[in-house]
Amino acid sequence: MSESLINGLAAQFGGDTIGKLAGLVGGSTDDTGKAVAAALPVLLGSITGNADQPQGVNALAGAITSGHDGSILDMLGPMLSGGYASRALGSDGSRILGHLMGDQQNNVESSVAQFAGVESSLVSKLLPMLAPIVMGYIGRKVTSGGLDVGGLGSLLGQEREQAHKQDSGLGAIFDVLSGNGKPDAPQAGGGLMDVAGDLLGSSAGKAILGQILGK
Repeated sequence: MSESLINGLAAQFGGDTIGKLAGLVGGSTDDTGKAVAAALPVLLGSITGNADQPQGVNALAGAITSGHDGSILDMLGPMLSGGYASRALGSDGSRILGHLMGDQQNNVESSVAQFAGVESSLVSKLLPMLAPIVMGYIGRKVTSGGLDVGGLGSLLGQEREQAHKQDSGLGAIFDVLSGNGKPDAPQAGGGLMDVAGDLLGSSAGKAILGQILGK
């Protein structure tokens, strides 16, 4: 079985990348690592949910073609070092989050903060930085694999299937965020906590966190 998107994404934050991100959002390395580990399944689940419908996967393919082809992964150091590049990253991320989550963004932020055991203020700074990285990682999979729209849909569908096979709350998160990718208020708030429980305490969650923090 090929590497899951979640695990591949977590690997992008190894080395000093998580430390740079922590400095950028003003959190400790441990807290930032936990928040990233909790946020990645939610962001990927939201993207997968948006792509459940033909118009959604077409829009995602268009976004990849127009600016999320994966080149960001080669520039993470400079992008996370502050200044104009970091502001541009956050601005792009805010647009992505607005599309994915709509007016439920605050509820989603609260759920991620509870998963990670960190302050919501840290998560609100972090999510706009993470969203373009997640999009870029998916974009690199598409471009490197020569995938068309159908292939992109299959890639995301396989990720959901793989999440369901793991002993964790990952599959449940994908289910809650499925459909149009904009969960209603009960799901985006307490609902995510209800279905995923102690996400980072599961075997899959621990593996994700271990990749990020190198522990």
